[in-house]
Amino acid sequence: MAGPRDTRDSRRKASPRQGEQASSSRGTGPIEPGREVSSDGEDATVSGEVVPPPLPLQDISTDPENELAPEPKTGPVLPNVPLLVDDARAEIRYDLTPGDEPADLRVRFVNRQAELKQLKQLLRHCRDQRSAVFVTLLGEPGAGKSRLAQEFARSVRAAIPEARVLAGDCGRNPQSYEPIVRVLEQRFGISDADHGQAARNKIAAGVAEVVPEQYLTEVTHLLAHLMGAPFEDSPVVEPLAAMPGQLEMRMYIAVRRFFEKDAQNGPLLMVFDRVQNARAETINLIHFLAEGLTQAPVMLVTAARPTVYRRHPRWGQGDFALHRIDVEGLPPDDALALFQALARAPELPEALELVARSRLRGSPRAIYEFVRYLLETTVLARDAEGNWRVDETRLRVMDLPRSHEEILRQRLRNLPSSERAVLEKAAVVGEVFWLDAVVALSRAATVSSKDPDGPTLEEIAASGDRIRTQVGEALVSLAQRGLVRATQPSSITGEREYRFAYAPIWDLAYELVDTQTKRYHHRLAAQWLELRPEGRAERQQEQVGHHLQRAGDGRGAASRYRRAADSARARYFNHKAIRLYKRSLSCMADADLAARIHIWHDLGSVYQLKGDFDGALDAFERMVRLGWVVASRPKAAVAFNKMGRVWRQKGNLELAREYLERGLEMFTRSGDQRGVATSLDDIGQVYWLQGRYDAALDRSATALEMRRHAGDRRSIAVSLSNIGNIEKTRGLFDEAESCYREALSLRRDIGDRYGEAATLNNIAALAFERGELDHARDEWEEALGIAETIGALPLQAITLNNLGETAAKQQRPADARQRLRKALAVTREIAQVRTTIDVLRNLGMLELSEGNHERAREYAEECLGLAREAQMQEMVGRAMHALGEVYAATLFDASSPVGGGGNSDDYFRQAIDVFRELGNEAELARALKRRGEVQLERGNLQGGREMLAEAAEIFERLGMPEGSTIYSIISGL
Repeated sequence: MAGPRDTRDSRRKASPRQGEQASSSRGTGPIEPGREVSSDGEDATVSGEVVPPPLPLQDISTDPENELAPEPKTGPVLPNVPLLVDDARAEIRYDLTPGDEPADLRVRFVNRQAELKQLKQLLRHCRDQRSAVFVTLLGEPGAGKSRLAQEFARSVRAAIPEARVLAGDCGRNPQSYEPIVRVLEQRFGISDADHGQAARNKIAAGVAEVVPEQYLTEVTHLLAHLMGAPFEDSPVVEPLAAMPGQLEMRMYIAVRRFFEKDAQNGPLLMVFDRVQNARAETINLIHFLAEGLTQAPVMLVTAARPTVYRRHPRWGQGDFALHRIDVEGLPPDDALALFQALARAPELPEALELVARSRLRGSPRAIYEFVRYLLETTVLARDAEGNWRVDETRLRVMDLPRSHEEILRQRLRNLPSSERAVLEKAAVVGEVFWLDAVVALSRAATVSSKDPDGPTLEEIAASGDRIRTQVGEALVSLAQRGLVRATQPSSITGEREYRFAYAPIWDLAYELVDTQTKRYHHRLAAQWLELRPEGRAERQQEQVGHHLQRAGDGRGAASRYRRAADSARARYFNHKAIRLYKRSLSCMADADLAARIHIWHDLGSVYQLKGDFDGALDAFERMVRLGWVVASRPKAAVAFNKMGRVWRQKGNLELAREYLERGLEMFTRSGDQRGVATSLDDIGQVYWLQGRYDAALDRSATALEMRRHAGDRRSIAVSLSNIGNIEKTRGLFDEAESCYREALSLRRDIGDRYGEAATLNNIAALAFERGELDHARDEWEEALGIAETIGALPLQAITLNNLGETAAKQQRPADARQRLRKALAVTREIAQVRTTIDVLRNLGMLELSEGNHERAREYAEECLGLAREAQMQEMVGRAMHALGEVYAATLFDASSPVGGGGNSDDYFRQAIDVFRELGNEAELARALKRRGEVQLERGNLQGGREMLAEAAEIFERLGMPEGSTIYSIISGL
């Protein structure tokens, strides 16, 4: 099922050109001189609406004393110079009174030399050793984590021109993978104007710059999927989505592969701010990158509050080294020095210095806010000559705030009523808000209760843009006070966007609004958002749901959360879909039983898709219970069928069959023919896995006839493939090929490229079993070509392995080794265990054919270990067979490092037992044949003849050519 064609989050920030680091007003862009890392100013010592260009910086790339500069080829390495402390400036801008010139205070970046030096040393190690480094800047709010990251990024850009610096902000309520998406958008130069194909073209071009052709299609499609610009009917994404956990894992691998290749052209620095807010899936991906980028010069710098360990207890734990840098408050003397530099008065009273030194915990942000407070209360002001002075009289009658929170509360209380009203409305809209949204909330108060459709056109014309003008002026003033800031470009096209300077201001402003007003304004904000052209998009629907939930409209909130969850599910964003479905359930009335049944069905399906089988079973059980309450036999049947599939995936085939049979009974009684066909095919698959081939064929054949009658070509192809697998296992190769050929034709007709390649692989496997090696090779080559075209790495690995085994059979060892090694590299990369085991077995047999006994044994033992760990009995049998071959080949070779062949018969016997139990007759015959041949070599003619005779009978029944060869051996005894 294809997802939406262009569900890209509209909150994109422009990038001047591909590969160039663009700024982001939300803090999701790379860190630039004079800009904060965090868009909400959480750790920045800078606030205000406008930030002027930075002062000129020295060129530290040529400074031999700078640690980031290349080491001189001769001469001693000079000591490190503190990083640009004198030139790193910050500013405060505000209006004292209307008409006054804004104050412009600039100060140095102080007291972080030790932390900067440590960061620079880590980056130098990363660059020189070409290995990843993972860093966490940990500190309380306002300690300066973001500013520290900003200054470090400045130094990296100046010292290493070829370095790429990107950043992502986890924000207050981030979406799944949002900071990673922002980083990728910056890298590819994707802006708000790039929708659909334009975004995909930039992604494809950026990936093609660094990723080898073999992985090009897969990486491009998976990154586009992650970034919300999916390719239509992607042959990469669609098949992976059907395999629990595979899509997410392969998406992780694609991200890692891209950054790994991109860093080969120069060090890559990625900064992720406010990690304590990140969702679990984002944390998992960051950890995955830290663990997997060990051979690339990539430095991951994260900034977080200590609360990160409460929300994510395993933060920083994994197969990697975490470098933790604690960013503490400024020491008292440095805090006082910062306050004095900001205040600029020649003499400061002891009472003010006491607050700066002792009460604000050394927080640079709190010190800045304290200076703003003094300016706004005119305790600190210019005299007639323009010099800064402290009004001692006003100071004596003031009760000075004792904490950062008290400073903010007093600043908000001191606002003019018009500005405070605007700020309160903005707080209800959210941390990010829009001018027109605030205008809408302001205008709503003017609607007469006698006329719900608003004022007359004459009244509207008479009022003009008065309210909009007032709101706009208030926001400009609030921006000058450092409480909000304008952001460009806006996340909503055509709207002027603002955000609160940092989260505590938003929280305190929201607290000022009474409960009844909050509910009313949340409902209006929801309506404003939903009336936008993009109001039905996934992200906007989640925001609308949030507002309606706050407004007390549980039913409305539930429907919006469900709509957003459906969209996330269609894009295979499973973590997000689960979260939103749960939120929908929490808002839904207990009596809305039908809606709860549908959501539990969808939630269970997502759990099943991601491999959380216990979660899926719980969800489907709730469906059964609710179905009983409302006497809905069809929904209960669906739930039982779903539970049967889950138990089949868990490996409990008897329980799976019981649930499926119960579902079949209910579908039959309901007259649901489509459900009956689905249940029959599912039951047939259980019987096949149990080795009950006749019963399996009976169920699947009935399902096929029903599906033919319905005319669903995709379902018909599935049934044909299932029957083909059953017939092949039964040894009826002609019948199996007929099914595969018809399925191939249907899949080609409907454009199912992945299904086409998979069916070609099945047809080739039949030819291989028949000894038609050239035919098998041709079919596998065609399948491989399709797999490479659509970027389907699992299919590539399977076909490469099969082609390698075929080449070995045809005595082409060089071609076989090249194919098998390529297949092994792919299977290890994508963690495809079953194919990895088969490739290792084939490599072992290839080494054995060339006399490399020790290497053959190592491959076979690794193969057996993986098969046992994965509990794949068929692969355990094949590995046992391979080890039997290895030891049998050294029976009379005393010089072999493997030793005598005493164990070969034991391995063959164990393999035979496994294949008998599984009912895999082709593999059973092969194992019997080799064990019989070894017995003959050892002089056990009677035992050898019996084994060969049984093998010959099976081969002949299966139509495999080995049968006639064995009869010749027996007749010659």
